[in-house]
Amino acid sequence: MNLSMETPPAVEPVALSDAKDFLRVDYAQEDTLIGELIASARARVEAATGLALIERGLLLTLDKWPERALQMGAYRLPVRPAAALTSVTIYAADDTSSDETSSFRLEAGLASRLVLDAEAWPRPGRRHGGIEIRFTAGFGTSSQDVADDLRLAVKTLALEAYRKRSEGGVGEDLSPIVADLLAPWRRSRL
Repeated sequence: MNLSMETPPAVEPVALSDAKDFLRVDYAQEDTLIGELIASARARVEAATGLALIERGLLLTLDKWPERALQMGAYRLPVRPAAALTSVTIYAADDTSSDETSSFRLEAGLASRLVLDAEAWPRPGRRHGGIEIRFTAGFGTSSQDVADDLRLAVKTLALEAYRKRSEGGVGEDLSPIVADLLAPWRRSRL
């Protein structure tokens, strides 16, 4: 599985002015640093939860359909909430492609599953990267579309990094307050 971003988010989930208020910074000399801390904090929140906070276009490449998807009739997308399915392309052994988008429907939102509507799963002939799934994921295009607790987690991580910048930055583990904020958003495994 390979996941890449084709269209990046247009904004961050926390505006620079909101972050500066939270950090109690009222001068412009550190705007660039604070902007970088916001982006880093967003990335950490997204990695910890499997969420895309702000809408973006993604390309997922698979070698084959996972066995669990074949059994269940649905493939769970690695990033949520899915907003729209753009395309599903299957490549034959000779690298010719076929558009199989109509064989699927998207369970949008936090479920974020690609559900098979056809009789059988389209099988790739190409050994590597034979399946390409293009989709859009994210809560929306505005920071106001993101839940308050997720935005608070981003601000808290930015604050922690801002305070520890002279010590070489933050550790890999999330602080207890950030972990608590993110707990309801983590994808549970059954």
